[in-house]
Amino acid sequence: MKRFFYLLVFGLTAFSCGEEIEFNTPAIQANRDGRAWRAEYFAADIDFGGFIFEGGRPDEVLQLITPTDEIGIFDLSTESSAVAIFKDFDGTIYSTANLSDPSISPYPGEGQIRVLEIDDDADPKRISGEFYFTAFSEDGLKSVNFIRGVFNRVPLTGGLVAIGNENTCLQASQNLNSVQQAFSTADTSDPNYADLCGDYKVALQNAIDACGDMSGNFQATIDSLGDCN
Repeated sequence: MKRFFYLLVFGLTAFSCGEEIEFNTPAIQANRDGRAWRAEYFAADIDFGGFIFEGGRPDEVLQLITPTDEIGIFDLSTESSAVAIFKDFDGTIYSTANLSDPSISPYPGEGQIRVLEIDDDADPKRISGEFYFTAFSEDGLKSVNFIRGVFNRVPLTGGLVAIGNENTCLQASQNLNSVQQAFSTADTSDPNYADLCGDYKVALQNAIDACGDMSGNFQATIDSLGDCN
């Protein structure tokens, strides 16, 4: 049975900046904008081929979403298929997929999700790792910063909530990545080329509908594919 272990060094010293956080197990916790933040409930799920880690407390929800359900380091940025989303008590939704307003910051959201351990022997499976990120509201005028974040032995139990329309965009992006990989291995002599090309065009259009296409790259790709014959 597959089991991966990485050395995780956690404790009060890992949270020396701002308020200290007492480490719990299982847990999702971090230092948010210089203050301790600890989820009162937590769970994980696998959807569209990747992990979704969720932690929440009254009127607040944090989600960390990866493109695969494996151990690895996933960068967070506006162009990444991994994303961190935080819904604040006032209903503001922050995401690493949002751009910052230039008057607030010239830099985009960024961060990492590090999946370090998958305990296959536990029932349900338990997943551990680390994270940090800066994310912005949809208008780019507000930001939230999480550092020294950990998710420790979070159970893979499902039943997670949807936050705004970010999950829709994420799902469209992940589906596009999968379809694009399949299409990239085919050429015009492949008997399945027309079907793969058609699926690719549909996935591109779904990504436009869910995420927008400010650069025009998705539409340009659709146009370049023609009728797929």
